[in-house]
Amino acid sequence: MYRRILLLCDLEGVNLVVGEPYRGLGRDSEQWEIARRQAAKELNAAADALLEAGAETVGLWDNHGGGGNIDEADLDPRITVIHPTGPRLRFAAGQFDCVCFFGYHAMEGTLGGVLAHTMSSATVQFYKLNGRFIGEVDMDAAIAASHGIPSCFFAGGDLACRQAERAVEGITTVVTKTELSRNRAVFRDNDALFGEIREKIVQAVQTERIPRQLSFPCVMEKSFKRVEDAAAYLERLRSHGIEAEHPADEILGRDAHTVRSAVCDMDAFIFCI
Repeated sequence: MYRRILLLCDLEGVNLVVGEPYRGLGRDSEQWEIARRQAAKELNAAADALLEAGAETVGLWDNHGGGGNIDEADLDPRITVIHPTGPRLRFAAGQFDCVCFFGYHAMEGTLGGVLAHTMSSATVQFYKLNGRFIGEVDMDAAIAASHGIPSCFFAGGDLACRQAERAVEGITTVVTKTELSRNRAVFRDNDALFGEIREKIVQAVQTERIPRQLSFPCVMEKSFKRVEDAAAYLERLRSHGIEAEHPADEILGRDAHTVRSAVCDMDAFIFCI
């Protein structure tokens, strides 16, 4: 059994939350208030089950919108809240044996995905890695794997669960809600959901897994909603020494919304995110 477990928490994928049309899940929203309290309940169910089963440490990285969403007074006091430092550090992975995902959402462009986006609903159209669409679960699972840390468990909407299963072979998933559209879902009974989280997360951390690390070099594409953002991103990558360009297109000449970059190592991968 993995005994030092880090819970990675976003908000859009928790139960009881669908957001509002044409808005993200911001702090001025009633839905944000519902989401952060629901997230605490899902995290508490997981932490209590893990500690009861013999875990030594349960950490939490609250990553929605830069963190600071979940009121620590709502959390099981045995959960250790992690505050990563450094401009390109996604989380303090080295302190833990495995990671588990809560509240993550489907990637941008997912038909029916509740509040679906990738990194920024305001600016980003998609990310691709070696020609394949990727979302935030792909990114954070790859970063964890680069530290030798496997991703064991995922709780989110049904479409997000399918994407997590594609991103991480063999990951254990729990569906928090059935996704119907960007702002519609069928919610689950919380008691049943918490019970399933408790059962399946313990099963997940009892299975030893081999993290699948990215193979370098690889090619990342990031497409923006506005060409000005793409141009600024291209300049930033080049100033960092990363080979990047707007990809050729037989109609456009060059796709001004998209930047294709050559990624040679994990530091470059994180920078390109």
